[in-house]
Amino acid sequence: MLNRNFDTITGHTIVCGYGRNGKQTVKELISHDQIVLVIENNAKEIEELQHFPEVYYLVGDATKDEVLNTAGINTARAIITTLPKDADNLFVVITARIFKQDIPIVSRASEPQSQKKLYSAGANFIIMPDKLGGQRMADLVIEPDVVEFIDYILLQDKEQTNLEEISVAHLNKSFIKKTIRELNIRNVSESNIIGLKTKQNKYILNPSADYSLDQASHIFALGTPTQIKKLKNLIIFGGNNLPTDTNQ
Repeated sequence: MLNRNFDTITGHTIVCGYGRNGKQTVKELISHDQIVLVIENNAKEIEELQHFPEVYYLVGDATKDEVLNTAGINTARAIITTLPKDADNLFVVITARIFKQDIPIVSRASEPQSQKKLYSAGANFIIMPDKLGGQRMADLVIEPDVVEFIDYILLQDKEQTNLEEISVAHLNKSFIKKTIRELNIRNVSESNIIGLKTKQNKYILNPSADYSLDQASHIFALGTPTQIKKLKNLIIFGGNNLPTDTNQ
């Protein structure tokens, strides 16, 4: 059972399970204006979902083929499975990968030994909440200011500060093989490139100004929405239509 029709919706994120981790996941996605569909079969959780009209939900078992199909997995942007049992998450990952070979899959895991199985089944990312929680508590003792600063960046309202991934797949032809210094990115866009992901899926932190961009790269940039828009305009259009209104 669906709470409302979504036959025309595409690019949504499917969240399997509306428990503690699922709720936080949905909250974060909604705060970034993402279209979310939750699959849940617990009556108490479904009752809570009814108070959030912006969230689509489907009553059913996420491990079932027909349920994922009804949830529109073939047109979904990504799937996140936060079910309490690793075996159920594994089944969701396997089924989702069969339905759609290229869909990004994020899975929760409770036991370390489940990680290898989930990756082998097709998960792109695996999160272990208990492990992350323990690391965070230790880091708050060892480097509290670093943790608070990172939280400050990540939890900022998207209208104030953005840490955004930008694909360079549509890089302006005149910029191919140009260095960050030659593109004068900092002065033109006022944003900062704090990292890169190469075509070999390697990460480069704080890339040198002499690093040459190519169309297989992904940029991680930090700035205000206007600054990020300027950066995208520079990379794709060559900066010919840079916004001058700070409200744009």
